[in-house]
Amino acid sequence: TAYDIRIANALMSAYIKEDSLQKARELRKCACHRGAKPNAKTWEIFLEHYLKAREITFAVNCIERAIAVGRGDGSKWVPCADVVNSVMGYFEESKDVDGAEAFLETVKKAVDEVAVGVYESLIRTYEASGKTSPMARRLKMENIEVSDACKKSLEVINKE
Repeated sequence: TAYDIRIANALMSAYIKEDSLQKARELRKCACHRGAKPNAKTWEIFLEHYLKAREITFAVNCIERAIAVGRGDGSKWVPCADVVNSVMGYFEESKDVDGAEAFLETVKKAVDEVAVGVYESLIRTYEASGKTSPMARRLKMENIEVSDACKKSLEVINKE
């Protein structure tokens, strides 16, 4: 018989809601040992916890795994805009250009077109960190039009 991850997901979700992350992790490991394969929903359950706890490294890892396994029907799993904005906001606050760039590449694996707001957040992250980038050329190549406020920030970080 096959072990159905959906049942484990329901229990893991309950554990997470009770702030029993360790129990949820143990259940995931046990389910995997019994032959279950974590699906996108499994990673969404843990993602929700890590975002609330502001453990962004673990949250990004969950997003990467959910994208890798996709949906059960074979379609792509796409992180919702709130999740993407939350993660990008964290990188912006922490002035983590490398993290933001890596996350942008992760998002590109899931979506056909990255939202303008993600690029604007990336521009603000560069500006906050004091780093420069040939971002104007990149935006032109990807046919992205940013707001007037971001155009001013772009002038500050632009290095061509």
